[in-house]
Amino acid sequence: MLHSLELQRALAAALSSDPVLRAHSIPIFDGPPVEARPPYLTIGNDVVASRRWQGGEGYEHRFSVSLWDNREGLASAKALLAEAERVVLALPPRVQGLRLIGLRLLRASARRTQRGWALGQLEFRVLSVKEN
Repeated sequence: MLHSLELQRALAAALSSDPVLRAHSIPIFDGPPVEARPPYLTIGNDVVASRRWQGGEGYEHRFSVSLWDNREGLASAKALLAEAERVVLALPPRVQGLRLIGLRLLRASARRTQRGWALGQLEFRVLSVKEN
């Protein structure tokens, strides 16, 4: 899980330092906080699988970034999700001693929850290899 933790740290740093997201005052959390007020982003739902090959070892990560928003409509949530997607896909190929290979968006969704909030989710896939 060390690769997962390093990737999560890089994601949190990139999202929290992005000027567009900062201009919207969007906090970033490790999971849905108990008393946070929307809008906010969470990093979570990370599944990691070992990917070994002759002479090497790496990991496949499938992770999500979610947006919780209590404003009317889905348009503002989709705009913020687009910014978060841009930030994640722009991660440098080397972060925290890992080489990232093939980072891509798998799926995106936006819907209303029973509370009336917008929940937007971005799901990504990337392979990581530890740099020596």
